[in-house]
Amino acid sequence: MKYLLDTHVVDWAVLPDARLSAQVRTILSEAQRGDLAISDVSLTELARLLRSKAIDTPYLPEEWLRRATEHLVIFPVTRDIALRAAYLDWKHRDTCDRHIVATAAEHKLPLLTIDENIHHLAGVRGLKAIW
Repeated sequence: MKYLLDTHVVDWAVLPDARLSAQVRTILSEAQRGDLAISDVSLTELARLLRSKAIDTPYLPEEWLRRATEHLVIFPVTRDIALRAAYLDWKHRDTCDRHIVATAAEHKLPLLTIDENIHHLAGVRGLKAIW
């Protein structure tokens, strides 16, 4: 495993999206099977975005979600991840972001994300965030 993807990276990577940075596009295009992972909470976030129509797709939600994630390793929450997320010394209260950050930290993976709150935390806590 080489990288953990934030939820929006999965969404934006399904179609060629100008919002992805050149560095992230390169990482995604060069990734081999097993190089990319997501936190299980990203599945819930993506499903919620599909339900609210924030993700525009001609596919049925279950088909889009399968296609978008079939090549990704999905890390389930563990006791250590849950505790790490709950006890992060971070004022950011978004539980999904905390869960994703804790998953990256637990697995010692750089996190591909545009989220500036996470980038700031990464610099302070030793977590590596790439955009």
